[in-house]
Amino acid sequence: MALLKQLPRWVLGAALLVAFDLAGRSLSATFALPVPGPVLGMILLLLALMLYGRVPTGLARVSERILRLLVLIFLPASVGVFFVRDLSGGDWFALIVAMVIGTLISFAVTALLLQRLIQPTQRRSTPGSHLGEGQHNGE
Repeated sequence: MALLKQLPRWVLGAALLVAFDLAGRSLSATFALPVPGPVLGMILLLLALMLYGRVPTGLARVSERILRLLVLIFLPASVGVFFVRDLSGGDWFALIVAMVIGTLISFAVTALLLQRLIQPTQRRSTPGSHLGEGQHNGE
């Protein structure tokens, strides 16, 4: 029964993802942009969430499930690279450099984002954190 109550939120969350994906694809196709449509859709979704101020419950739940399956989504791309044998040495070098730099950039961005998201939580949960520096709580 609880699953039926959550179903509309799930459907709304999935519909939001599909709507922003389609909006990004439409923008990319209409203006012949060099950026892929799904990337534009993610940027539009990010902007919308920043304006909204929080992540809707349904979108959070659907996104959480998708993130758990993210490895399976990237698997075909990884297999595709494995079957590309006709690349020259320069192409392989460029591909490896792009993968290493892309991985390092994603690590750095993830670390900065995680640090920024954790800091406010740690400040709130630290006892006596509401006191300013130099103030004591009498103990």
